[in-house]
Amino acid sequence: MNGFSRKPTGLPPEVSSFIEGAERRTEQPPAPVEPRELPWKAPGVREDLIKTFNIRLPEPYHLKLAYIAEHTPHSMHNFCMDVLKSAIDAEIEGLTGKRSKS
Repeated sequence: MNGFSRKPTGLPPEVSSFIEGAERRTEQPPAPVEPRELPWKAPGVREDLIKTFNIRLPEPYHLKLAYIAEHTPHSMHNFCMDVLKSAIDAEIEGLTGKRSKS
């Protein structure tokens, strides 16, 4: 018991209507949820638009990344992009059950 023994009286009609609606119990299941469009598939998303995302690396990992760049043909940025895109696509495939290249 919540301590209230009766409904308040003298409320404006919109408040009373709201309370009555909250008290009604429905036996109907909720309407099925429409599957959402994947954000990267939405109209107007551009492949040529580059968005910035900063990443904070502990110093040892920053130094490791610099070492990779010095000892391979990859720049630090290109190495991260290659690895990150593959990891993102793999995670999306696991979440959605389908392969997403873009």
